[in-house]
Amino acid sequence: MSSKAIFLWLLTIFFWGSAPLLERMALKGMSPLLALALRTGFAAILLVLAVLIGGEYKSVPQLGRKELGAALASGIVAGVLGMFTYFSLLKTGQASKVVPLTAAYPLVTAILSLLILGERITLMRFSGIIITILGLIILLRS
Repeated sequence: MSSKAIFLWLLTIFFWGSAPLLERMALKGMSPLLALALRTGFAAILLVLAVLIGGEYKSVPQLGRKELGAALASGIVAGVLGMFTYFSLLKTGQASKVVPLTAAYPLVTAILSLLILGERITLMRFSGIIITILGLIILLRS
């Protein structure tokens, strides 16, 4: 892993690791739906500005229906449905338990990648899946 990749990884885990604390604080005074709408709205404004300033909007006409459909579906599945259920859990649950439990989503990705995309599951990936399941069992019993 390059030093740039390590730096980006550290930033990512810091940002994602601190966000649930802010979200839990916000959820004390509002519903999960309102919190998600505000969070997503602010993020959308910043992302649109970044796309406009960076010139990324120029590639939109070249995108195919499949790519646009996949982006839209991802926004609905992860950005709306997944985040709403996550915020609902975070409103009433302990962040230190909710976050690692919901972070088990790569388990679903691995299984769906096998079934839908035809990706192979290597021995190492299978081992990771088993370890993830064991970790979930430990967390659920704590």
